[in-house]
Amino acid sequence: MNPKKFKSTKRFTGFPCTHRQWRAESHCRFVHGYSREFHFEFAASELTKEGWVVDFGGLKELKQWLDQVFDHTFLIAQDDPELEAFKALDQRGAIQLRVLPNPGMEGTAEYVYLEATKILESLYGKRAWITKVEVRENDKNSAIFEA
Repeated sequence: MNPKKFKSTKRFTGFPCTHRQWRAESHCRFVHGYSREFHFEFAASELTKEGWVVDFGGLKELKQWLDQVFDHTFLIAQDDPELEAFKALDQRGAIQLRVLPNPGMEGTAEYVYLEATKILESLYGKRAWITKVEVRENDKNSAIFEA
């Protein structure tokens, strides 16, 4: 018999940031930006006393983390050959550098899933969890990471 599973979703929008895909042989190798948005799918086998999967008002820590990493920042791969040049720009105050394993949409979706899972576990333990994170760079393109 399958246990009950409740789901809810939350979208965070308006995270203007830039990145580059240094391995790309296309124009994506150049610095470019989007206003990213993040769509989370949460699940739980039992609801809170209020009857919710998660308390959306209690996700302030997640929102703050998203702001810190993606609001007016420059995302770069940890193995980008120009990393030192971008670190120098960051030190001079020209950019707000964030080094990620993979700053593309797919890599960002996985990275956000892993970090957001830590935040959710601190709030709910194992009662609620993230099943999916979608990262959207515009109306046409997104990537999804599922647990």
